[in-house]
Amino acid sequence: MTGPVMAIGEWRTNGELIADVARLYLDRDDRILDPTYGSGTWWTHWQPETLVACDLDPDRSPLGRSVDFRALPWPAASFDVVAFDPPYKLNGTPTPEVDARYGVDQRRSRAGRYGVILDGLTEVARVVRPGGLLLVKCQDQVEAGRVRWQTDVISAEAARLGCGKVDSFLFRSYRPQPSGRSQIHARRNYSTLLVLRDGWSA
Repeated sequence: MTGPVMAIGEWRTNGELIADVARLYLDRDDRILDPTYGSGTWWTHWQPETLVACDLDPDRSPLGRSVDFRALPWPAASFDVVAFDPPYKLNGTPTPEVDARYGVDQRRSRAGRYGVILDGLTEVARVVRPGGLLLVKCQDQVEAGRVRWQTDVISAEAARLGCGKVDSFLFRSYRPQPSGRSQIHARRNYSTLLVLRDGWSA
């Protein structure tokens, strides 16, 4: 790729996004963990020499077994980078193949849904080395008539864990709303990839 890396790009997939993130922040010799591998879309345009990938769904886990991102089997400081794409939907129609794995297809409180993400954030922060990076996908969402600033919640918890925000990338996307739904706030037509560094402070 050529040209500058933009905060809001023309990426068609998360794989294209990660390729641009790599131009600024990743090296081929980084040891990278992806504990939310899914279909592996993040790594279709760029890969490190060492990618350790797993998933709660054993059929999607390259390790061949289920791995819960809230209880990773590696010791502290095992990776240079962790790429974390948790189930961050707060409401709306569940996507069973994603949401059911962590129970977020069921009715639960907002705190309970945040708890899944933040428990995972604590664990991925544990296994990244000092000075290493966390790439965390999330989305600010309108829920119950208010904007829920999920990026702020995650950034604040990351700071508490000793990881500061060094960058963010906005990925354009849009999930159509059911007809007749009233609009109170601007609809969120983007998701966010946060770049967090262990030991970083503003």
